[in-house]
Amino acid sequence: LNTCFRMPLRTMMLSSLRVVIILVLRLVCAAVAGSVPGPGDGLWRPIAPEAVGLDGPTLWKAANEVAADLPPRNCWAVIRGGFLVHEEYYGGAGPATKYEADSAAKTAIALVMGVAWTKGLFDLDTPLAVYGVKPLATFTDDPRSMQYWPLLTTRHVLAQASGVGQWPPGKNFTYSSGNGIQHLERLLAVVTGSEDTTLWATENFAKPMGVPGLFIADGPQLSAGGGQLVSCRCLARIGQLLLNKGAWKRADGEGFELVSERYIDMMTSPSIPSLTAGYGFLLWLGFPGPTAKNVYCRWGSTPGCGAIVEEPTNFYKLDRRMYLAPGWMGKLLIVFPDDDLVVVTLGNTAVGSARCDMRYGTSSSDDSYAFMVVFSRLRETLRLAARAQPLVVQGSSVADSNPEQPKQDLSLGPLAHGDASPTAPAALGAPADAAGAQGRGSCTCYCAPDQGFGSCFAAPLGATGDEDCKDFGAVAGPMCPLVGLVQECETYNLTALQLNRAAAHAGPGAGEVLDACSPASQDGSMECHLVRGCEGGKSPLGLETYSTACVCQTKWVACTYASSPCIAADPYTPLVPLPLGGLTHETSSGISRTDAGGWESAAVLTFGAFALVSLIVVSKVRALKVGRVVSPLSAERDGTDDLSAVAYAQF
Repeated sequence: LNTCFRMPLRTMMLSSLRVVIILVLRLVCAAVAGSVPGPGDGLWRPIAPEAVGLDGPTLWKAANEVAADLPPRNCWAVIRGGFLVHEEYYGGAGPATKYEADSAAKTAIALVMGVAWTKGLFDLDTPLAVYGVKPLATFTDDPRSMQYWPLLTTRHVLAQASGVGQWPPGKNFTYSSGNGIQHLERLLAVVTGSEDTTLWATENFAKPMGVPGLFIADGPQLSAGGGQLVSCRCLARIGQLLLNKGAWKRADGEGFELVSERYIDMMTSPSIPSLTAGYGFLLWLGFPGPTAKNVYCRWGSTPGCGAIVEEPTNFYKLDRRMYLAPGWMGKLLIVFPDDDLVVVTLGNTAVGSARCDMRYGTSSSDDSYAFMVVFSRLRETLRLAARAQPLVVQGSSVADSNPEQPKQDLSLGPLAHGDASPTAPAALGAPADAAGAQGRGSCTCYCAPDQGFGSCFAAPLGATGDEDCKDFGAVAGPMCPLVGLVQECETYNLTALQLNRAAAHAGPGAGEVLDACSPASQDGSMECHLVRGCEGGKSPLGLETYSTACVCQTKWVACTYASSPCIAADPYTPLVPLPLGGLTHETSSGISRTDAGGWESAAVLTFGAFALVSLIVVSKVRALKVGRVVSPLSAERDGTDDLSAVAYAQF
């Protein structure tokens, strides 16, 4: 086994003996994996890529190409056959470093609901009102919406077809991250008999999965819209559970059914085919074939964005099935079920395409283009995976504990991309009594663009509004992580009306600049450096296009006032203590951060300088390795619930 997990295949000679050794080791490792692949509630087992039919140098090349295509990246992990076959970390991050997952964590919420469904706690097609669930603001802020409330079912919410109180449930694809989807948590509270749904989800899902700290910052009410703190390895477990069709294993290696295979089948199939073929239960789906109607998720209010678009043809030439869990700013969990492959990459990158132009505003992005960039870099790895036989048969041998049959009559509010759970502070203790913060209001400064994390400061004495918090913006800005802006170079044929609207949205001259730095440079809040222009280069998609990339350091952010004090242990907006004497012009540009998370702005700035230099070098020399490989054998446990592991790079 030691040889299985440590053998230096790159140093072995390409000979018939090597082929025999690899085949034997694959058989041994298959036996080690057992009937249920994956780490269970323990650690990931590393293995040489060649032992599962892949190639180390090819994986290394793909990882570094993605890091150059979508800067800045934080981590990259590849799983096959239930083993960790490759991982990379950047900017000082490591296996236990956590980041806000944003909407990528929605898929974990769907699986939590799957655990409850498997236990027989609810029916997917019974209206929520029948269970006694009370409507949230989405269905109460407009009296007309209440006519739809008695029709809303769990299937509608999981399929993002709740209608959000504006349309009949099941009739429109209405993606939501807030009150609409939070009805899942309210249902969980009713059917489990506990208002502490976070505790229930932890005991029944997170702990068995080996990530007991997954929901630690949610507060007593589970954040159904996502935003949990995760590592690359943590998200990889979610992908492995999907590959296993809900089967998992305990510490002793015994397999069991965590989520019903029937539920996984419904989750990974079009939930409402009459609306779209590209969405299951809080999970995006992709299909091969020239006429496949794949869905492309594009966000924002600029031309080509702000809509979930279903193309009549397979625009990006997807040649295999895939499941996709995307999160704001380029966070991606990708599962290739027919190749027994899970790929995770996390970063802080806004991505625009020719059809969803990000240059008119950083609040717009095209998650589908980000996915296709990664997919294009994985083509050779996927080709190798298709040639190699799977190590084990995926799926559970445990009998289905919920025989409910899916019905054909398949019929979400304010948590958006980047928003943290509204109940998070409640889980983290009382307000801090630091730097004179007790009993005073607070100034909360969120990082751009539209992030759900940042810094919190004790408000000045006598503060009453946002104007009193303005000076903290220059302190909080440099503490934010680097922001990457990537824009496809080819411009879409926009109409004159669309161009006029875009110019009005972004300001004079914004559309005239053809590099990714333009949207962030409009108000002077960021200092941006172009690391790749549009001159030359071959598109990673094989088209006659390429992308321009920019990396920015935030100079200042907007801050808001609240009458309640900061929460020191809040991992999203921790308290930043001010030096004696308070905020001055001398301290407003760099202040030491010593909150409970154990990280400092100096580390952030050092990381920023290191990452920026690395990205510039990579843009010139594509073959240069910008990250460092952390040996999975010596890595920390990815399931730690110690908040001190949420380092500055959590963002």
